[in-house]
This record gives sequence, structure tokens and C-alpha cells, in this order.
Amino acid sequence: MNVNDLKRKMIALWKESFHDSEDYINLIFDRYFDPEFVEYETAGPEIISAVMGIPYDFGGEECRIRGLFLCGMATKQRYRGQGIMGNLLEKINRKATEKGFAFTFLIPIGERSHRYFFHQGYVDAFYRCEENYTSLHNFAVEYESVLELQKGKVADLKRHHFEVLEGADVQNDTPDKVLENIKNLLHERENDQSDMEVLHSREQLSDVIEMNRLKGGKIYYVSGPQDAISAVAFTRLVDRSRVEIERMVSKDDCSTYRLLDFIKKNEPDAGIKIFIDPKTSDRKNLAKTHGMARILNLCEILKFQAAGHGDLKYSILVNEHPGLVERYDIKGGQVNHKSISMDSEDYDPTKTVMSLRDISCVLFRRPDTGVLLVEAFGMPSLGGYVSLMAE
Repeated sequence: MNVNDLKRKMIALWKESFHDSEDYINLIFDRYFDPEFVEYETAGPEIISAVMGIPYDFGGEECRIRGLFLCGMATKQRYRGQGIMGNLLEKINRKATEKGFAFTFLIPIGERSHRYFFHQGYVDAFYRCEENYTSLHNFAVEYESVLELQKGKVADLKRHHFEVLEGADVQNDTPDKVLENIKNLLHERENDQSDMEVLHSREQLSDVIEMNRLKGGKIYYVSGPQDAISAVAFTRLVDRSRVEIERMVSKDDCSTYRLLDFIKKNEPDAGIKIFIDPKTSDRKNLAKTHGMARILNLCEILKFQAAGHGDLKYSILVNEHPGLVERYDIKGGQVNHKSISMDSEDYDPTKTVMSLRDISCVLFRRPDTGVLLVEAFGMPSLGGYVSLMAE
């Protein structure tokens, strides 16, 4: 099948399966369609099942790792339950391995989807917390209560700063300079991170802004003197009863409260739900699974972890391939790897050997859990956070 026919037929399957707008689907395929990252099944001239991959970087300026995001997974109704999608997932994971990706990841929709992908080798890997506010919540009053705990002069300065910040939302005629400043704020924040968090390129951030609009969402921001943007939120309105904030980035508490106050005044009858990174939440223990991952190259995963935690020191044995045990020694920010044949004298059957799934569950466990695991293995969680995905 030639590239143009493949693209056209995959667009038709996506539209039939997910009912997204034509403009949104065209944006996804114009920006991210690459036959190298596509697997599909046909019946006669039609595509009956397909999956598409989109490359993303994770980490920050100092250490990065590559993951392939799987989206557009769909099978026509009459062909479901025949193992077609499972075969496509195996194919695209083999291809991703060959092309140097350390893992593939996806966002399951609902418990049934979660169970299905677990049986396909995926484990919980990305998490988020929720903060909920009723339609009666007053963010300006809440910020004033915060200021009461500050010293007089400091509180007065912050109160004045709150008053001079101006709120707005992105429109079709929003100046390019404002859009660039929004991308600058997001890019600066993401480059400062070192954990397993998605790192958007500037081109991807441009797409995110456009996709938000095509999905019917709004992007709110606040700016101060010299039009410096200090906070931004990507939102969508759910049945006019709730504003969901998928991603919010802010330089300070004052900007956060001013942004939320502006959003609330624009939707006075709606409650607000904010999705946030568990690492920044006081309720880490309430984090919910948002995404799943399947490790393709454990050595690269461990190198990424070691680069971000130079004080790590542990050793593990993992059975990744039949007849072999992989030994990984992590120390001083470095990973030493050795393959041991189970038939050789170097293999010690009394040592505990973990399966790849088990080590994946340990590595990607929820960030707040596993104090005993840290003590037993010396291995902190790599559980990460993803947002603003092309899906």
C-alpha cells in the first residue's frame, strides 16, 4: 500500500473510531504520521486495525531518554476479539526496539482498556493527582488568607502584584509574541526537570496550542508589566459544570491564584478540577494511574535513572531473554551490564532473579509508595508524569 493510501485509510479509521473533528485529525496526521511508526492490518482493500507511534523525549537538558507514544489504536467492530491489535502491538514494539526507543507508552481509557494493555505487557508508569474545587470557591479570598501568614511588607508587595497581573485567554487573533512567551514558559519549565516527564519540542508545543483549540479547549494565561507571562493553563469545559485543567505552569503562587481567579470569573457556575504531577502534590497517596509503559531497553532506563541520581547503589538480576540472566550494577551514576548464561558457572541459582514485568512494576511504581522497596533494593521510583499529548 502506498503512503498516500495508507494515510487516507488510517484517517478514515481514526475518524470512524474516535469521532474527532476533521481539522483535528488532519493536524495529527499532517504533523505526526510517519509510515515508519505505523502498523496495520487489512481485509481486502480496507484497513481494519491500526496503531500509530509518535516519538517523544523525556527528561530535561542534562539527561534524556526516548519513548514512543502509541495512539490511534483502533479495530473495526466486527474484527475485534481476534488478537489483531495484540499482534500489531508486538510488531510496533519490535520496530521501536530496533529504532532505539527505551520504551513505548500509552494512555488507557477506562478499566477495561487498562486490563487489556496489562495483558499486553504494559504496567502502570505515569500518574497524576486531582485537586477539586466547587463552583463557590473563591481563589482571591484563599490567596488573601495565605497572605495573612506573611509579614506585613511582604504581604503588601504580593497583594499589589496580584492586583496588577492581568488575565486573558488565547484567541484566534492573539499576537504571535504572546504565543511564543507561552511556549517559552512551558519549555523553560520542562528543561529544568530531570525525572520521567515528557519534554516537548517547540514544534510540539505549537501543535499542542492548536490541538487545544481544535478540541474546543481554552488556554488561559496571566501577564504582568512588560507583558511577561507568569502562568498558563490548558483547559476544557465539561458540560458547563466543570473546568478541567490538564496542565498548569506558574512561576509563583501569586500567579497561580490570579490565574485560577480569572478562570473562575470566566466560568462562574463551574467547578474546577486540576490535574497535577504527584511530586508537587500534598496528596501523593491519592495519585491515579494516567499512563502505562512497556520497557524495551532496560539498560537505557537504568542509565537514565542513574544519571539523575548519582548516589544510587544497587544490583539486580533480570531474566529478559530465555536462558540468560542480565546483571545490572548501578553505582556512581554509571550502569555496568553483563549477560550471564544459565548454563555457565557464573550463574548462581540461589540468587533472586526478577522478570522484566516485575522489575518494570518496581521501577515505575507510584512515586509515594515503596519505602520498604527503596530500603530493600536502594531503587527509587521512576513513576513519571505526562500531559499535553497528541491523542
